[in-house]
Amino acid sequence: MKPRYRKVIRDLTSSYSKNLMLALAIAVGVFGIGSILGAYKVINREMAVNYLSTEPASATIEFEGRISNGLLDSIRSFPGIKKAERRATITARMKVDERWYPILLFVIDDFSKMEISKFLPVSGSQNPDHQSMLVERSALPVMHAQEGDQITIRTPHGQAQRVKIVGQVHDPGLAPAWQEQAGYAYISLEALHRLGEKQNFDLLRLQVSDNEYSASEITKKAELVADLLKTKGITVHEIQVPPPGKHPHQSQMNAVLTIFTVFCFMILMLGSILVATSMATLMVKQIRQIGVMKTIGGNSYQIASLYFLMLLVICVIALTVSIPLSRLAAYGFYTQIAVLLNLEITDTSIPWSVPLIQILSGITVPMIAAAFPLVRGSRISVRAALDNYGVSATSNTASFLSRLPIINAFNDTFRLALRNAFRQRARLALTLGLLAAGGAMFMTALNVSEAWDKNLKRIYVQRLYDQEIKLNDRINQDSILGRIKSLEGVTTVEGWDYSSTSVVKESKYEVTRTYPDKGHGSFSILALPVNTKLLNPTITEGRWLYAEGTNEVVLNQLARTSEMKIGDQIYLSLEDKPTTWKIIGFTEDVGSSAAAYISIRSFEKLNGSVNHIKMIRIGYADRSKDYAWNKNREVDRVLEELNVRVSSSTPVWLLHNAVAAHMKVLVNSLLAMAILMAVVGTLGLTSTISMNVLERTREIGVMRAIGATPKKIRSLIILEGLTIGILSIVLAFIISLGLSYFMGEFIGRISFRTPLTLTISIVAIVIWIMIVTIGSYLASILPAKRANVITTREALSYE
Repeated sequence: MKPRYRKVIRDLTSSYSKNLMLALAIAVGVFGIGSILGAYKVINREMAVNYLSTEPASATIEFEGRISNGLLDSIRSFPGIKKAERRATITARMKVDERWYPILLFVIDDFSKMEISKFLPVSGSQNPDHQSMLVERSALPVMHAQEGDQITIRTPHGQAQRVKIVGQVHDPGLAPAWQEQAGYAYISLEALHRLGEKQNFDLLRLQVSDNEYSASEITKKAELVADLLKTKGITVHEIQVPPPGKHPHQSQMNAVLTIFTVFCFMILMLGSILVATSMATLMVKQIRQIGVMKTIGGNSYQIASLYFLMLLVICVIALTVSIPLSRLAAYGFYTQIAVLLNLEITDTSIPWSVPLIQILSGITVPMIAAAFPLVRGSRISVRAALDNYGVSATSNTASFLSRLPIINAFNDTFRLALRNAFRQRARLALTLGLLAAGGAMFMTALNVSEAWDKNLKRIYVQRLYDQEIKLNDRINQDSILGRIKSLEGVTTVEGWDYSSTSVVKESKYEVTRTYPDKGHGSFSILALPVNTKLLNPTITEGRWLYAEGTNEVVLNQLARTSEMKIGDQIYLSLEDKPTTWKIIGFTEDVGSSAAAYISIRSFEKLNGSVNHIKMIRIGYADRSKDYAWNKNREVDRVLEELNVRVSSSTPVWLLHNAVAAHMKVLVNSLLAMAILMAVVGTLGLTSTISMNVLERTREIGVMRAIGATPKKIRSLIILEGLTIGILSIVLAFIISLGLSYFMGEFIGRISFRTPLTLTISIVAIVIWIMIVTIGSYLASILPAKRANVITTREALSYE
């Protein structure tokens, strides 16, 4: 074996623990890249596969009338239309453990001939009769039921009846039922009639044959079909064109996984810097060896190649460990996301591009980071190398600090530890950067988590009501509000109204971006008393409504577009009629879809239903969940006595829980990133202290020769580690402020389209101080032990 290779092997094995630590630093970054990027690739692929496997409708036309089989066949043969089916969607209520929850009933024309907005069979029968239903698999836990059980369901116009669950299905286009705190069921038109509803199909699902990913082209074709329906005497209320071919959560999830991947590359870069510093220190340790090699004919290129080869071996070790483990972590991560998005992973394979990226980044990034110090070290002259005695001077910074009055108040050991910490300023900066980055990520994760919780509490701050009841038909409010107000514990009750809407442009129809679940992409007009006591709006610009009967409107952040400003006119459809409004304000709503607020008197003037309402909002004396349940039952009894039909009934706490469930995986993933950063930071501190002690081996020998005790030397090294750790805490806190602001903006925008408030978590600071203090102590113990084990003679003769 050539001498150069024997040297590389000797260097690797003589300090195997340190080299394994360096491999671990690289492995952590490569592991993070592989786990996040692997999950990203699988989820991105499976989201498209799952969603497109349902044959999602390109457009949905909401109509009133009857589409015969003959007319349906004509639509199917219409130019540009590939498929067409009749459907209906009813919002009903189901009883679970004596409590009412919302349930969406999807009415299917023919279960055996579904071609659009399909679902995937899971178990049981897939063709329910008029007394049974299929249930989306994620809804069974919410229903507290299993296949074969019967569920009590009440539709807006019917009585409560028992319906049997005969099969499970998987509908990837729907959010998990546990997120929405609602049920999903699929029934026939005959079953709907049995439940007391007289309506027929009122939705026409369309799938276009060309330009299927162009929203504008889809809209044009849907409008042509709507024109055909109008010629047949059918009223068209709305055309829904969701983003073509895109899962409701695809954009948000892609953005989240992208930023996580960036963080993982940051971890790898920090780990690579740590490795580069370690390699540079090794060259300092072996500087006389380099001088000897140059004396006997070695050139700078040959010397640098030895250390690059050693680094390559360390990188290969890191890759060998991290790539298999990252695949396991990716599996766990994408499994969690799949549950969050209601996806079925049909193909668990991670694309070959992921390990390729890991290999390229796991080798090239450390090599690039180490290139400058290795090349510089290899170019040292023979004389400079042979004259080196391994004693470094104290930096100007350390000298300056030692002269400060506050520093002089401490004992000699602390002052010496402080000077030692600042001797190698470049290395200190890298170590502080590693620890500060880990601390900043950790604090950011908890800051964002706390900001998220604080933002969720705004649901209760903004909504001063505890129950929202949507009625099936408009009723005179005088006949009902008084009865509800007389119930004990009811503090406030108000009559509101609502209607779906869209911004009227050139289109002759109301066109929305609503998905089939009626939630994602929806836009509503909310009509309310301007002196309401049940809403506490967060005005971001302009003002709130203060006059009844005007054409003023306030838009929330989801209804606002970038070009809208105060004083602009906006044209909104209201029950199939275009209406003109003046924008007077903008609000931030937490947990709401797009909404336009107008006075209820303005609404009444437009639809001619004076003193009639379609929504009731109720405030209770006690805002707890159990109290709300009890009061809701009392309100339900009053509505039944008055024969008032309810479309849906939603307690505010249910909305709170549904919103909270949406970002659980994201916050947990942030914490995982923080832990990875903390690991790299701790490794960096351990490496720095080890290198500092290694470089000062002869100094330590001198100190012991003049009487320094092992306890004194151990205290000196531990204090040095604690000093670096404490300095990193301050830096981490400063960095975390900017990072928390950025992540709060990012997460808030993709979830509520409004930034999260910058929140400083005291718990995060305390925990990180404890982690750094304990970590600094533990990181200093091994170098301190080593310094005390070596004899004075060995220390003085150390090279």
